[in-house]
Amino acid sequence: MTGWMRLIPGPLLVIAISLVHPIAASGLPATQADGQRTVWDGVYTEEQAERGGVQYTESCAGCHAPDLRGSTTSPSLVGMSFTFLWGERTLGELFGKIQQLMPTDRPNSLPAQTYRNILAFILRANSYPPGDQGLEADVLDQIIISVKPEPRP
Repeated sequence: MTGWMRLIPGPLLVIAISLVHPIAASGLPATQADGQRTVWDGVYTEEQAERGGVQYTESCAGCHAPDLRGSTTSPSLVGMSFTFLWGERTLGELFGKIQQLMPTDRPNSLPAQTYRNILAFILRANSYPPGDQGLEADVLDQIIISVKPEPRP
């Protein structure tokens, strides 16, 4: 096993590979040229992230830890682990996974707005900048989780 693989527990490695596989299969990352934005474009509001922080504490921190760094059974939602799993994918994909699977004891039990608020909190924790408009359902599939900001002309 390579060095980074040893850092990820077995079941999480299987999940990580299955999540990354669609990216590798497509061969081409989505770009802003396709009319899509990235998380560097200020796609959530600070107020939305604040609400999401409270909701994260209530519904997610028990498994993913108060600092979002995860545990032996739950993946980290910040830093290199987050970008490894979600880099170059859309917020719509991440939102769908969160809504479908979380909280683990009662999946899809929170209002959609709560999931979007928590997503805004996760973006803020990863140092993506806030903007003037909150995350709404109709734009999630158009926003790419980009590891680095796109150069501006």
